[in-house]
Amino acid sequence: MNGLARAMVLALALWSSAVHSQPCDPCVLADGGYRAVAPAGWDPGNRLKLLIFLHGWQNSAADILADADVTGPAAEAGYLLVAPDGIGKRWSFRGSPTGGRDDIGFVHRVLEDVRRRWPIDPHFVVVGGFSIGASLVWDLACHDAAGFTAFLPLSGGFWAPLPASCTAGPVNLRQSHGRTDTTFPLTGRAVGQRMQQGNIIDGFSRWREVNKCPAQPSRRFYDGDLDCDDWVGCDSGLALQLCLHPGGHMIQAHHIAAGLRWADQLH
Repeated sequence: MNGLARAMVLALALWSSAVHSQPCDPCVLADGGYRAVAPAGWDPGNRLKLLIFLHGWQNSAADILADADVTGPAAEAGYLLVAPDGIGKRWSFRGSPTGGRDDIGFVHRVLEDVRRRWPIDPHFVVVGGFSIGASLVWDLACHDAAGFTAFLPLSGGFWAPLPASCTAGPVNLRQSHGRTDTTFPLTGRAVGQRMQQGNIIDGFSRWREVNKCPAQPSRRFYDGDLDCDDWVGCDSGLALQLCLHPGGHMIQAHHIAAGLRWADQLH
């Protein structure tokens, strides 16, 4: 290879790396924005696993990136962490207490933009969320799951009425929830005069139906403070886990780390 050819190859490599690693803080879309942080030591020549994490009520993308219970597990597992911003620090979905932007569509636009900026491994595209962010994760998984390989909601679920069916079909989903959660109780609760959080156990039965899973889990196991039911023999070929802990409405690093390990093992 002569000098000109080598220079052209090097220029092409540098251009490709730049196209797939464009820093932005925040990254701005036409209808919103997000923040992102890659794991330390990441080589731009390598593909990244992706975790999109949706914040809770009255929180923000900046709050997620300041929370070591989220950033630590993501970095340790080698994930690019992407935190979108809800309009007015809220999310809009079927049954939610606020309307506005189509947030299912927005999450997909975030995913599309992230893929333009970073070299994402399509086998590891995970979306998680906390509280009302977790409720959006459930709605996304139910109605437009395309492009995502796993769903990791924490402390949130469907709002009433529960969907009669999930048009997106079977998904890989792992729910973590506190038995003593009073903000989004396992049994759900009324919010104001018109809104109602759904029952998590009833909602999870929808996932068993969608994934064609038996009523009884394949196994039960314990991971730290998590008591998990695991469905791996579903006719859909996809996996479900319901993991309960004795705490309340919270994000804990261990719960996110355990969820990411589960997501990694799906591939």
